[in-house]
Amino acid sequence: APAGGWPTRVQHPLYRIALVWTVVMVLVLGWLAVTRGIPRSPESGVMGTGLEVPLHVGLLVLLLAGVLLAARFHVAGAVVVALAATLLGYASSVEYAPWVAVLLTVAGFVPALLLWVQWHRVASPRAALTLAALTSALLVGLVYLAATNYTYYWGPTHPTSATPAPDDDVVEWMWSGAVTPTSVTVRARTAGDAARVRLAVSTRPTLDAARYSPARPSRAADDNIVSLTVSGLAPGRDHYYALEVDGVLDTARVGRVTTFPRGPASFTFAVAGDSRTGSNGQVYDAVRRTDPLFYLNVGDFFYGDVDRNDRALYLRQYQANLTAPAQAALYARAPIAYIWGDHDFASNDADSTAPGRPASLAVYRQVVPHYALPSGRQAPIFQAFTVGDVRFVLTDNRSRRDPPGEAARSMLGRAQLRMLQRELDGADRYGLLVWANADPWVDRADPTTDTWGGFAVERRRISRMIAASDVRNLLAVSGDAHMLAYDDGSHTDYSGTGRAGFPLFQAAALDRKPSVKGGPYTGPVIPGGGQFGLVHVRDDGRTVRVSMDGMNWRGEQLFRRTFTVTRGGS
Repeated sequence: APAGGWPTRVQHPLYRIALVWTVVMVLVLGWLAVTRGIPRSPESGVMGTGLEVPLHVGLLVLLLAGVLLAARFHVAGAVVVALAATLLGYASSVEYAPWVAVLLTVAGFVPALLLWVQWHRVASPRAALTLAALTSALLVGLVYLAATNYTYYWGPTHPTSATPAPDDDVVEWMWSGAVTPTSVTVRARTAGDAARVRLAVSTRPTLDAARYSPARPSRAADDNIVSLTVSGLAPGRDHYYALEVDGVLDTARVGRVTTFPRGPASFTFAVAGDSRTGSNGQVYDAVRRTDPLFYLNVGDFFYGDVDRNDRALYLRQYQANLTAPAQAALYARAPIAYIWGDHDFASNDADSTAPGRPASLAVYRQVVPHYALPSGRQAPIFQAFTVGDVRFVLTDNRSRRDPPGEAARSMLGRAQLRMLQRELDGADRYGLLVWANADPWVDRADPTTDTWGGFAVERRRISRMIAASDVRNLLAVSGDAHMLAYDDGSHTDYSGTGRAGFPLFQAAALDRKPSVKGGPYTGPVIPGGGQFGLVHVRDDGRTVRVSMDGMNWRGEQLFRRTFTVTRGGS
């Protein structure tokens, strides 16, 4: 064969190294794909459902094909390898941080570099320098595009808060919840072990004349997380709280909570969902400035997408949110009521088969100050509570969800359906029943969708339960779709009776890119990040007037919708 021909190239050590490197890289990534799954965007719609898998496989095949092509057409093969490596890194930047995309690109560029070194020995200096310059530009461009791409899909949707970080020398984080007219529960993590931790609650900001919870130890074996409850408080009053750690009251971190009123009352609560893990956006400042009685999070509290039964991974997600300064300031003012979605329960479109399910259930019970849950460590996190004369019901739409393929899939499971039935049967005892239902309710029936449209049989059953119980005072609040939206009940009745429609308020996204799911809605529909909802309840004992505001991070009201419930009326 002539000098420099393809048999000579194949025998060259650099070509052989390039070939072996590429084969090993393809095999390793292929093995990871089989054992861990091919890299996919956590949400469909970023690259398009079904595109991620063939795209990554195709680029790996193209990488290997480029090395084989170089045996005959050296420069052309090296260019194909470089192009495949660049595209692989760029596609990866849709899901992963830029450094991951760059690492994959560099790994893919190694065989291209080896082929270039082999070729430049017989090439003219001008040709070698030209190719080197083009290759460098390609790499620099990839770094820029990967960073830009990742920031666009996974970066903040609005400006970062300037709220200062709270003191964490004694307490790393704390938040309140499970509020009643006479009690409050605080979950907190101390900075280290402590023999005695108590919760002090007072009607005075100085914490004078405080009531104290029983003392609990804070131990590393429990991740230094403690749960503390103070009872015997006065209804409908502002209270201030702090932790006493080994006899020293930590006045550097003081929270405030308003105990719930008894009987018909007027109040405002905030509702939202869907936020990046560790988000520190100004939207949390905007929520805090509205001074809500409590903050209802309707899912995707963080975007962890944990796909392993690993408690430590879940703890890190909660830790990132609870220590973000803007979020910490909000939780210090407004108690939490929280039900998860898919990205904070496990991964995108997660159901009861999710590998992380046991850890997710355990960490929720450990970290979140929640109301009474069904007994059993694997029981759903269904919970209900009353504020004034308004009943709140939070359903767990994930941990009992049937996987795709079931003939008539259930989202809630039989036990939760029975609990929901009891709440619907008792709706007439309250002025208003609020159902925190994390997933979009209005959608066409489609067994492949993750909304209630994929659970049409169960949705129809619930609609018929509403009709049979003659529920006329129901409001549903939802998240998951990254939008503010409203329906006045024109599209929420799936019973076939015409008697099961109810108002629906979609309130999201705190800090995620815009998306629209389901519909039609009577409107408006406003997709976007940096958004939340406010629900104002005005109850005089005869009528309940409910106003719902779509809000943004600037504190601007984007729309208001109102309805009225008359006791004993239609």
